[in-house]
Parts: sequence; C-alpha cells; structure tokens
Amino acid sequence: MAIAMIVLTLIGFAPSFYFIGIVHYPRPNPTLTPLVVAHGVLFSAWMLLFAAQAGLIAANRRDLHRRLGVAGFLLAVLLVPMIYLAAVGQVARANQMPFSDPLNWTAVPLFLLPAFIILIWQGWKYRRDPAAHKRLMLGAALVVVQPAIGRLPIAPPVLSGFAFLNFLAWSMFVPLILWDQRSLGRLHWATKFGARLYAVCIVVTLVALATGFWGPIAAHLPGV
Repeated sequence: MAIAMIVLTLIGFAPSFYFIGIVHYPRPNPTLTPLVVAHGVLFSAWMLLFAAQAGLIAANRRDLHRRLGVAGFLLAVLLVPMIYLAAVGQVARANQMPFSDPLNWTAVPLFLLPAFIILIWQGWKYRRDPAAHKRLMLGAALVVVQPAIGRLPIAPPVLSGFAFLNFLAWSMFVPLILWDQRSLGRLHWATKFGARLYAVCIVVTLVALATGFWGPIAAHLPGV
C-alpha cells in the first residue's frame, strides 16, 4: 500500500510538482511558490517515511520503528498548518478545476484536513496496539493521497469526473477491507472508523463543490 500511494502521488503531482515543465496534464499548473514547494517537500518526506516505517516492521525492527515514529508524528503535525496555508494560498494561484472557483475549491484540501488530524491523533493514541495503529496510520495516509488521485488524467474535468476520482480515492480502502475479512473474518474497528470518516469528508466536499455554499465562508478564512 505504501508503494502504491507513492506511485499515485508521483503520477498525480508529476505536472505540477515533481516533473513540472516536463510532464503535462490538462489541469491548471501555476508557477510554484516557496510555500507550495515546502508543502510538497514535507508531504513527500512523510510519504517516504510511511513506507520506511512499514519496511521496518516487515524487517522486525520495531525498536527503530518506534524511534522514527516520533519524527513521523512531528512531521504530520507540521503538515497540518502547511496543508491549511497551501489550501488558502491556492485562491491567489487559481489552480482549481474548471467547474469550480478558487474559493469553493479550498473545500477539497480543507475538508480532508479534519480526517487527517483525527486519524493521526488516533494512530498515535493507539501506537501500542499494532492492529489498530497500522490501520489508523494507513487511513491517514490514504486521506492525504486523495489530492494526487484527484489529479489523475483519467476523468473529464467536470464535477461528475471529480466525484469518480474521489470514489477511486476512497476505494483504496478496499484492499484493507479485504485483508480484514481474510485475516480476521470481520472488519477491524479502526478500518471501519477510517473508511467512514473518509467517506463523510468526501461527501461533504462534493456537496460543497456542487452547491457553492463554501465559497462565501472561505472568503473570510485567515490568509485568503
């Protein structure tokens, strides 16, 4: 799952970050600002750290995994204000999809932020419960991979196409659901918690984009 998320991140952000000016998708890709670069570097570091943490557990290096986990949690805490600043900063950059406007588009990252915060906090809280911890941390990672999946050039740039991409993003929980059924014979509570929380965030985001109710609220957000 860690490798899959890294690959999706590379593909989704290829034209706007990793291979800007080299790879081109039909999506507005304004000039990178220092804030966006910092956000991209921090996010990339967290994803690579997630993969490293999974590898350490596979190698039975739980001691190093625990020590590195503190750095991972602090990095996740740093990501929270960075995600917010990048979200409100994109109003000036106007890199929204054609069916939306800059203010309403802030709903896409901002409405995912509560799910990321909750799952990271729960993952830290249940760090001594391996079964819950790994599912909660995977859920948090899946939440922040949504923007990359939302940029995949496989759907038309309309609301229904974006909704389809969000369904694909949520479907990244399916392997975990199948693994639970196979290994436990039921869904682990952490899997259900993460999948439901993510689904609620996606639905609220799509409603905001469809109705436009978020734009007038976003206009008063600090930093806009």
